[in-house]
Amino acid sequence: MNILLVHNFYKFFAGEDSIALREKDLLEKNGETVYFYTRDNRETDNYNLFQKILFFKETIHSKKTKKEIKDILRDFKPQVAYTHNIFPLISPSIFHTLYDASIPCIQNVQDYRWLCPNGVFYINDRICERCKNGAFWNAVRYRCFRESYILSGLYAATISANRLAGVFKKIDAFLCTTEFNKQKLIEGGVEEHRIFIKPNYLDISNIEPSYGEGDHIIFLGRLSPEKGLWTLVKAFEKLKDLKLRIVGTGPLEQSLKIYIKENNIKNISMEGFKQGAEKDNLLKNSLFMVFPSEWYEHFPIVLLEAFAFGKPVVSSNIGNMPLIVENGKSGLHFKAGDVNDLIEKVMTFSQHPAEILKMGMYARKEIETKYTPEVNYKILKSIFLKFSSNF
Repeated sequence: MNILLVHNFYKFFAGEDSIALREKDLLEKNGETVYFYTRDNRETDNYNLFQKILFFKETIHSKKTKKEIKDILRDFKPQVAYTHNIFPLISPSIFHTLYDASIPCIQNVQDYRWLCPNGVFYINDRICERCKNGAFWNAVRYRCFRESYILSGLYAATISANRLAGVFKKIDAFLCTTEFNKQKLIEGGVEEHRIFIKPNYLDISNIEPSYGEGDHIIFLGRLSPEKGLWTLVKAFEKLKDLKLRIVGTGPLEQSLKIYIKENNIKNISMEGFKQGAEKDNLLKNSLFMVFPSEWYEHFPIVLLEAFAFGKPVVSSNIGNMPLIVENGKSGLHFKAGDVNDLIEKVMTFSQHPAEILKMGMYARKEIETKYTPEVNYKILKSIFLKFSSNF
């Protein structure tokens, strides 16, 4: 099958970038012919004044994308288009172009951008769904995107204009990672029959689990406000006998380091960004993971990484987390933002090592049966065939 895969890379490599690359490899390993159409936000670093002015118009409807996609359709003749992130350089013009050419379009949904201009349903340290049903002026009012009236207005205008132009009906299928995300799309105006569930996945063929063993507790992820880092640090400030390793980087990194130093917190170490063997070793040698996120995470790959190594997860009970981490089976839940409840759940694990072992084994079984590349490819291919049957 000829598949046009589409993705706009972020300036700083993000989870969505990893997922798009992983799915390209998955499709090609299964014999599909893939044309990977990409743009990269780092392009804007070299924009001249004219390009910067044109950027606003192109974000709403890119003529460059329209022309290039038409050329690809003529030469490559895809049977289906599979789009990931398209903001801001590719733009929604790709959906209108594909629709006009009668090419089925499958949209992989890894954030809430079509319902929320900042994509995360989170602003000023709390969940926010004001724009979900089309009231995008709220994004400008609250400067939701990078605290900028101009950029918030740009994304509000882009989403609003394209929704009014019927973009939801020009996308044949939306792939959501969970039922929670599916419900949010329905609430935001997407027809239910267009929505399918396809979770994320992880290749665990080279990962050996390490059940019930470890000398520390781990957090792995971006260090940003919505991730619940202050809840985490303030909890472990009181859990002085338990070692916490914070792995990752982000806008809160320096603030966290200063707080830890000024308060003489000896049991928390900031490890910085790690990848490859370094990251794997930190996971393998941990007892369990804590995932204290305070926004509607989609389907974090780090949870699958924990499961792969046989590590249960103490997670917040918000959004998708209860659907991925089963309370009492693959981990424990605590009330998002509640320091005392997090302390209680961490203590429960630390005082019952047999539970860590049992839940770690269950977590590994979950990924082996539900979240493998083989399972994921079957789901994806069945959806492609459903919409490309006329080719």
